[in-house]
Amino acid sequence: MKPADYQISDLIPQRPPMQMIDQLLHADDRSARGSLYIRESNIFCHKNQLREAALIEFIAQTAAAFTGYRNLTNQGQVNEGYIGAVKNLVIRKLPLVNAEIQSEITVENEIVGFTIITGKVFLNHEVIAECEMRILGQPQVQQA
Repeated sequence: MKPADYQISDLIPQRPPMQMIDQLLHADDRSARGSLYIRESNIFCHKNQLREAALIEFIAQTAAAFTGYRNLTNQGQVNEGYIGAVKNLVIRKLPLVNAEIQSEITVENEIVGFTIITGKVFLNHEVIAECEMRILGQPQVQQA
């Protein structure tokens, strides 16, 4: 199955109202893309804008969906992960309600339970946020 064929709830452990990704659009060996339609009901919206914390979480959940997709396609399961650190965060613009944003993550390194990614958020092909993130993942347990 392709990433977009999965329901996002099958790929990530987060559930509403903390779910900050609608769909995993693409995944290959070391990168992924996701999308999020910003609804007024989003808990991170304030004064008609999606706030900074949601952009960080969108990047993290794109990485989670990527990991969940890789695990499921290898007969594993979706595990929880935790943001260990965010570095070099740049936020250029906050998107408005009713906009669709896309994310792009690239796995830079995987060492000792940590995954180091770079992530970007796009609005109409313009980079509006980017960072490096260290994510601590729980060990993968193979299903019997």
